[in-house]
Amino acid sequence: MTNRSTLALTAVSMALTACALGGGQQNSTADLPQGLWDAHTHLTWWGPDALDSLTKYGIVGVRDLGSDAYTLAKWRDEIAAGKRRGPRILYAGGQIDGPKESTQWRTIVTNEAQARRAVDSLADLGVSFIKVHNKLSPALFFVVLRHAKTRGLRVAAHLPEGVPAWVAADSGVGSLEHMAESILMSPVYAGHKMTAMKETADWWFSAAGDSMIARIARTGVAVTPTLAAYQEFAREKGASEQVHAGRMRTLGYQKQLVLRFHRAGIPILAGSDFADKDWTVRPGSSLLEEIRLLQEAGLTPAEARAAASTNIVRWITQKP
Repeated sequence: MTNRSTLALTAVSMALTACALGGGQQNSTADLPQGLWDAHTHLTWWGPDALDSLTKYGIVGVRDLGSDAYTLAKWRDEIAAGKRRGPRILYAGGQIDGPKESTQWRTIVTNEAQARRAVDSLADLGVSFIKVHNKLSPALFFVVLRHAKTRGLRVAAHLPEGVPAWVAADSGVGSLEHMAESILMSPVYAGHKMTAMKETADWWFSAAGDSMIARIARTGVAVTPTLAAYQEFAREKGASEQVHAGRMRTLGYQKQLVLRFHRAGIPILAGSDFADKDWTVRPGSSLLEEIRLLQEAGLTPAEARAAASTNIVRWITQKP
């Protein structure tokens, strides 16, 4: 997500690989700083003071899932040279997406040649992984997945509308971003006629949902719930009490799904999804809130901290 509108579920119905760190250098666990990581950031949307804020809260590394690649490379190099404070930055650069109104730090693709060229351009820039967003067509999503693998890059996905989570997982996606949009909405993406979030939640809590959770678990894909970001969406000023209550119920469904996914052995990654300064998700503090919400969902303190540390480091070192 890069703004509040992409959080709205009405808009949904509405590498990180072994080649991270820009020069194609292979990362091992020993190469990466140990401590708290944020698995979902948008640094250049916020600006350079995000780096100071992350450092203040003890965050040693980030997966940036959609920002200006040239700016991030500059900040990364300045941090490495000791000229700037900040965490280790691994990044996707611009997101690969389909046609939409906002095109900032996105590559819009509408055919297979453009999709492959977008992957090649990002790979040549030395990105750590590829990020795709929700308006990419299902057909081009699979083109991006296949081509990214040939370039040694994993794909993190805010799932395109029409691609259920289990299909994306079977196809080799590296991580599924946002429990609300990519997971909770998947029965709708699979063609089930549902008009309320309770219906999608009930499907996930059924035998059919259990089967799909087991199927997803077999693939090794990770899930980044971004509960803290959704919580801020639920609390957004100006919404009616009825809307607020509905969103909070949806947050509750997401927490239940986080625990079910975790118990099935699906790696959970803690990500804040901070972006614009005019929103209430903040660098540093919102990651700590994400950890708290993961505990509230049923993870132990150690498991929630692992979601913001060792799980992310392990994901970074895996090949596509």
